[in-house]
Amino acid sequence: MLADPRGKSIAQQLTRSAGSIAANIEEGYGRGYGKDYARFLRIALGSARETKGWYFRGRQILDEAVVAHRLDLIDDIIAGLVITAEQQRRK
Repeated sequence: MLADPRGKSIAQQLTRSAGSIAANIEEGYGRGYGKDYARFLRIALGSARETKGWYFRGRQILDEAVVAHRLDLIDDIIAGLVITAEQQRRK
């Protein structure tokens, strides 16, 4: 990706958005369970959806199988965040 000028920008955005997923989960977990944790999970969910969008934008630069695999992974992450955020919101 870094060899292509478009790819460099996409790679930077992917790094930021994917890193934000983990950072928000970690920050929320550090604050305990319940509504506050659910809020951070929803923020992580937004970052996960953004990451999915960046993979979609990078589909002409990345190998098709790589994109498909990573989109499957991010879909699993999104599904897990939706479920867990709702569970935590109810606490």
